[in-house]
Amino acid sequence: MLRKSALSVLPHMTSVSLTARIVITVCFMLLLIAASVIPGRVQPGDSVFVWLVAKTPTLLQKTMHVFLYGVLTLLWKWVLDATYAKSYGLLIAFTVAVCFGTTLEWYQTKVPGRFGTIFDVALNAAGAALGLLAAILFL
Repeated sequence: MLRKSALSVLPHMTSVSLTARIVITVCFMLLLIAASVIPGRVQPGDSVFVWLVAKTPTLLQKTMHVFLYGVLTLLWKWVLDATYAKSYGLLIAFTVAVCFGTTLEWYQTKVPGRFGTIFDVALNAAGAALGLLAAILFL
């Protein structure tokens, strides 16, 4: 029953072409990269984006890790549904999201005012796990 009502919230998601699924997922990843490489310290002349990142409360940042990596995992599972068996798609989607998040955390150690931490990697993995749960329930 939950599965049917969830699918009614996401009408025709399975009819989206594989190419469109890939484009949507890659664009989301590019947004994550862009958000991750914005410096965390405000300097005179910086853009509003630098200011927003620097002024975002820590709790909101940590919550966004979980949410965004859940969405990323869900998107990758959606892409992989067209080509892989369900269990392989779940494993690949989770692995891609965690590896991507780990790589971005490592890169953030080189961005002024940003810090890549093991805790953030764990939050990314927790979000990916929640994304798997969402994929099992909704896709």
